[in-house]
Amino acid sequence: MSFYKQIAPYYHHIFKINQDQVHFVQQKIIDKSSYLLDVGCGIGTLSFELSHYYTQITGIDLDAEMIQYALNQQDRKLNSLQFHQLSMLELNQKFDKNSFDGIICFGNTLVHLNSLDQVMDFLKQAKSILKSDGKLLIQLVNYDRILSKQIKELPLIENDEILFERKYHYNTETNSIDFNTLLTVKSTHQQIKNSVVLLPILKSALEQLLKKAGFQNSNFFGNFKGEMYDLDSPALIVEAW
Repeated sequence: MSFYKQIAPYYHHIFKINQDQVHFVQQKIIDKSSYLLDVGCGIGTLSFELSHYYTQITGIDLDAEMIQYALNQQDRKLNSLQFHQLSMLELNQKFDKNSFDGIICFGNTLVHLNSLDQVMDFLKQAKSILKSDGKLLIQLVNYDRILSKQIKELPLIENDEILFERKYHYNTETNSIDFNTLLTVKSTHQQIKNSVVLLPILKSALEQLLKKAGFQNSNFFGNFKGEMYDLDSPALIVEAW
């Protein structure tokens, strides 16, 4: 059984809906008739929530189990919602140019790409399927902070259902991070381990890539409350257009 198939039933316990995320999107994309694309949607938690506020939400994720879980939940939700199993590097193959008013890429999704060239590829495709005044919203862990302060683990996620441990190991030779996680299901004591390689994207690099991809304007925030970014910020959140 794959890692994502194992954790799908618990995903909503690990990453519960964050109303600050929802409010951030609403502040940056005001028109409620907008068509939005949720990249790396997982089981669709944010997509479902945003479907109450916007005309059309399309969620994509590379993992089949996550998308299937989202589709299974969709029957009792609004019909202004679509889910597709799709790589974030295949946007141009699935969607027409000028299709979306906004693209959302939250949940540290971008760093699952393998190189800055792939990041550039995604940004160019995102720009091409956005309308002329469309916005790209991105959320990353603040890797400037992680690397400069040599942070080895992220805060523990714990509630009545699960315990989720997240640890980092930085590889200087490859400029990559081994992201090791351990999910403990409290009711059964089941433990689910996983390790994935991440690309630590720094603010300066992302800012340059956005400009090269055609985004003329960008704002950087340190959290979803809209506080301005600095080195100590927990996150790097981008609004680009």
